[in-house]
Amino acid sequence: MKTEPTMHEITLRLDERNLAHVLTALALSGIADEMDGASPDARCWWTDDAFKLLIPHDQTALFAKAHTFVKSIRWVAGIGCNEKNNGKLALEASAHHGLFVAESGHSGNPLLSYHDQGVTSSIFKTFSGQQSPATPLGRQQAALNEPTKVGDWLFQRATDVGSRWNLDARVTSHAYDQGFGSDQDQSGKRDPFYPAIELLSIAGAAFFAASHAWLIHAEKLTYCIWPQAISLSLAPLAATMVPPPPQRRTSAKTKKPSVLAPASLLDGLGCRHYQLATRGNAYGKGAAYRHFPEASLITQINNQ
Repeated sequence: MKTEPTMHEITLRLDERNLAHVLTALALSGIADEMDGASPDARCWWTDDAFKLLIPHDQTALFAKAHTFVKSIRWVAGIGCNEKNNGKLALEASAHHGLFVAESGHSGNPLLSYHDQGVTSSIFKTFSGQQSPATPLGRQQAALNEPTKVGDWLFQRATDVGSRWNLDARVTSHAYDQGFGSDQDQSGKRDPFYPAIELLSIAGAAFFAASHAWLIHAEKLTYCIWPQAISLSLAPLAATMVPPPPQRRTSAKTKKPSVLAPASLLDGLGCRHYQLATRGNAYGKGAAYRHFPEASLITQINNQ
């Protein structure tokens, strides 16, 4: 007789308003779903202040597998034709010409924009146009300690402003808001970041989320949070189930307009629908520094 695996409920203090945390949750769900001994009874869901997993592995095993996975991520540069030097064309790879790859055949590139047939990068690319994704990726991997060497693998900290994707709202800010930038006072090397969150967030965007479907137009993205337990394989769909706009109709009895709440794209599943844009867009599309602030709650749909 086959023995049913022991299920472990893992609570991760992730913030659903933080884009990096949402992508981290999707990455950990996908990694857990691919682990040896994965169970069809495994589930994941959000509470008011955390993300939860119910899987046949404990947190130690999950973090060990996640560590191995993010350490395997590589950037494979492509070839892009950029216009430079008085209109002359030069073959030079851009961030949206290439792929992130990882073990088990994963590949993807959230930095590519589908809004203009791949001519430019998407708003997921917040770093300098002259920088290759290989640079922050390598710095993040070098800063990441093994789970056995740190007390809290997921939230271990490091320093270096050049090692961020700028998706994590906790460690990004705008120099316009503070009156100075770390590049001015030469303190950039002391700017904090969380290497595990950085690596898992780019893994989530590249491999475990339909991140291109989150781009509702060139300057804004949207995602959803689900409060009910669902199968791990449904997590990418649940995060993408952007509800349609509310419908308005006039009551036949009162002759007054009323608003109908939109239905969830997954039958019976409630969601909290968020939107956000990069902070630099507030100062014009050409702002040199961009990052993602906390997302704004747009709609909440209770389970049906």
